[in-house]
Amino acid sequence: MKSRQFIPLPRNLALATIGAVIFLSLAVQARAQDASAKAYEKAYGYILEEKWQNAQESFTAFIKTYPKSKSVDAAQYWLCYTRDKKGESQEDVFECYNTFIKSYPKSKWVDDAKSNMVNVAYDLAKKGKPEYKARIEGMGDEEDDDVKLAALNALANMGSDEATDAIIDLYDHTKSEKMRSKIVYVIGNSESDKGSKKLMQIAQNDPSIKVRKDAVYALTNQGSKETELALKQLVKANIDREVRKAALYSLGNIGSKDVVPFLGEVARTDQDDELAKAATHALGNTDEEAASNELKRILKESKSLEVRKAALYTLGNRGDKTSIASLKETALSDVDPELCKAAAYALGNIDEAEVIPALKEIAAKGQDDETRKAALYSMGNTGKPAAKEFLVATAVGNSDAEIAKTAIYALGYCSDGHDPKLLLDIVKKSPLPEVRKQAMYQIGNSDDPEAISALTKISGDDKDPELQVAAVYALGNTGKDEAVPVLADIAKKGANKKLRSAAVNALGQIGTDKARAALLDILQH
Repeated sequence: MKSRQFIPLPRNLALATIGAVIFLSLAVQARAQDASAKAYEKAYGYILEEKWQNAQESFTAFIKTYPKSKSVDAAQYWLCYTRDKKGESQEDVFECYNTFIKSYPKSKWVDDAKSNMVNVAYDLAKKGKPEYKARIEGMGDEEDDDVKLAALNALANMGSDEATDAIIDLYDHTKSEKMRSKIVYVIGNSESDKGSKKLMQIAQNDPSIKVRKDAVYALTNQGSKETELALKQLVKANIDREVRKAALYSLGNIGSKDVVPFLGEVARTDQDDELAKAATHALGNTDEEAASNELKRILKESKSLEVRKAALYTLGNRGDKTSIASLKETALSDVDPELCKAAAYALGNIDEAEVIPALKEIAAKGQDDETRKAALYSMGNTGKPAAKEFLVATAVGNSDAEIAKTAIYALGYCSDGHDPKLLLDIVKKSPLPEVRKQAMYQIGNSDDPEAISALTKISGDDKDPELQVAAVYALGNTGKDEAVPVLADIAKKGANKKLRSAAVNALGQIGTDKARAALLDILQH
């Protein structure tokens, strides 16, 4: 027999051959994957149509034909599912899911399989086969959060007293804080007296503050008549502050008429400022009109400055007529300047027409400058046309330079508040040099294209040398190359040394290539 002779291929031909083989292999794999995907989608279509027999046959064929497909685990899950839907033996269905879980522990379908298995187990237990229930409850003793969660979801869907007992028992035997927290919310959805009592115990005794707070919020979901009373008991109980605060916020979310005076009393009288403030904020969450009156009472009767401030800002967030009147009264007459100022600022958060007259009165009659300034800033914060008109009038006509300048700052919050024409009008009309300068600086800080022409006019035409210098510096504040020719001209031809020096400094402030070129030109001449 002749021995075969090995004939080496040229290198390029060998590489080409290998490449062709790889390409063909990938092509074959791609065709197989495409066929696998189509087969799976066809079988899954029967699930959507609830054609359980067709689905079972199709998934069985899929697994036999494509044993290496990435969808085999899903097909195995659906086989168990179809057996359940077809009414096959529940014992067999249980074992099908159990085998699936063990075979594919990382499958995304495991949680669904566990949940379905728990449902089957409890149904079997009702039919006189308690060993299946015992097998499921045994899962709860393991440190397997996924299993516990699946059991929880399944039990919650049953909605029976037996299910509630099982959920409570699961809580009692669970060490994981994370799982206890999940169990708490499931109990909250049970809407049973037994569940409510358990949540009260958890809120007071669980070693985790988070779980205790979760129990409070879950208790709110109960929706029973006893819920409000239970939450009030928690507020009064000698337990952790954070849990009591959670109970206060939950009461605010309930928002019944009986809740309002209770929250008001806590806010006015509790010695713990944190609790009193929580009660105050909780009042703001209620829809009851009486809440605004209760907040007004807190303003007058609370001995804590921090609680009174909380009442102010809560009133500001409510924004009703009672709130506006109360904030105005506080700003004008309270003996504490901090509260007066805070009340003026709180009014600026309310988008109601009645706010503007209230702020005007505070700006005119406020007991101190800080409160009057706060009223002006709040006026600007409203952004309303009437506010803009008032601020312009204040900037032009108020004899107090600080108040007039504050009105200019506040204009910046209004629409078109940086309009150079508007600010230039203030420059022309104000009798106070400081105010006129401030208006020019605001023009310089504006991005409006008209800013440079407005400042150029003042720097060249105004009869007040100080204002001319201020206009030059404002031109430098624009930072724009468009101001460079104007400043260069002033630096060379300005009426006095001070004005020319200001122009040079302004060019340096702009600092662009064009400004540097202008400075070099000035040096050469």
